[in-house]
Amino acid sequence: MILLIILLLPFITGLFLFLFRSPATIRILALGSTIVNLLLTIYLIVSASSADYSREWISCMGINFNLGFDGISLIMLILTNLLFPFIILSGFTRNQRQVAILNFLILFTQSALIGVFLAKNAFLFYIFWELTLIPVYFILLLWGGEDRRAITLKFFIYTLTGSLFLLFGIIYLFQLTPGLHSTDFSAFNQLKIPADTQTWLFWILFIAFAIKMPVFPFHTWQPSTYNMASKQGVMILAGVMTKMGIYGALRFLFPIIPAGVLYWQNLVIILCLTGVIYASVIAFRQTNLKKLIAFSSMAHISLMAAAMFAMNYYSTQGLLLQVISHGVTIVALFYLVTIINDRTATLELPQMGGLKHYAPNLAILLLMVVLGAVALPLTAGFVGEFLIITGLFKLSVWYALSGGMTMILGAIYMLYAYQRIMLGEKNRDFENIGDVRTLDYVILIPLIAVILVLGIYPQPVLNLIGDPMITMQQLMIPVNNAIATLVQ
Repeated sequence: MILLIILLLPFITGLFLFLFRSPATIRILALGSTIVNLLLTIYLIVSASSADYSREWISCMGINFNLGFDGISLIMLILTNLLFPFIILSGFTRNQRQVAILNFLILFTQSALIGVFLAKNAFLFYIFWELTLIPVYFILLLWGGEDRRAITLKFFIYTLTGSLFLLFGIIYLFQLTPGLHSTDFSAFNQLKIPADTQTWLFWILFIAFAIKMPVFPFHTWQPSTYNMASKQGVMILAGVMTKMGIYGALRFLFPIIPAGVLYWQNLVIILCLTGVIYASVIAFRQTNLKKLIAFSSMAHISLMAAAMFAMNYYSTQGLLLQVISHGVTIVALFYLVTIINDRTATLELPQMGGLKHYAPNLAILLLMVVLGAVALPLTAGFVGEFLIITGLFKLSVWYALSGGMTMILGAIYMLYAYQRIMLGEKNRDFENIGDVRTLDYVILIPLIAVILVLGIYPQPVLNLIGDPMITMQQLMIPVNNAIATLVQ
């Protein structure tokens, strides 16, 4: 029952928001809902007990409403419910339109994301997968920036196309299940699909998840969407929704079509590492701070996708740790982007400089987050990327060198951007701007604390990742069996 509460609480709270007119009351209720969900998630971790929920749904097709979690689901649930309180908080002092509708859409998105990560049934997974698109579409369309209609339409078309690929794959797998048919993941995992079928079915499913992450060359919707999106919109997209693609790939590809994964492994890793270098180079050439961070996010997600397909202990451990690290870091970065834009009325790097003279505390906070983003030792990013690159090295030294470019190029463009924003001579255009406010501290200090704690002492989180690692090893059994068959 606790899983059903975690799933429905944000959505039901969102509906109650329409009973109130005061923006302050609406925001407090929305924040309270996200905090309660975070506490319930912590309870799941502490209790360390199973909490499955199952009810008959569409019995004639063997489809049940099944909720549950394993180690991987728990990591995604932690990330989602950790970040949404900060996403709600980030809108507390802004003069927003239609506050009730906006916060309802944000909570609706949270519920749909939780549904994706808790669904034990592929059909239910797909329902929640599609539901995430509805509130995000309206958040982008109604609260986005310049050219939001055209850019939102492009985002919608890309995402819907990926969803159609996923739907086709689920229907095909459903037809293969014996007896009454079933869309439970447990039934899909037991399928014995011919290897030649797996080689084309892999791309049907992978494209759906590659668009959502996104990875090269399915990324073209991302930079413009991130740049146009509102602060809360881009936090949701970059912090959590990109992880849907990673989670979907882990849930569908490895246990269901292991031979397809093995057949295309090297090509996918090459595509992902190409995306790492491509996005890093493009990021360095950006003059707009928000676009720079958008390409930076793509580079890190591409490295995480490469780690996923490296399929060894170090890479998968680094992947799961980096899921949390990247989500926290990118949310902090985009929040800082909004602060800078509010203070300076620009995001163009050539128009900035010398901001530290007028906002020294902002300069310190930005530096700490930037150091986490470039994977400096003693930050969470370093631990995750070190494990990922170690895992890639076990597969190929060239893969490791290419993956390591994320750290090198990331340090170059992020520190260069920091220099252009904060350092240099005093800029008289900024002499009347204010420094960090109380709310900014409330949001940024906990996020920075997570970045530093995971970097200085990651062992408690690595222990928490122990269960996901067991799950990952179970997912890898079909892949390892496929390898053994080929060797024989």
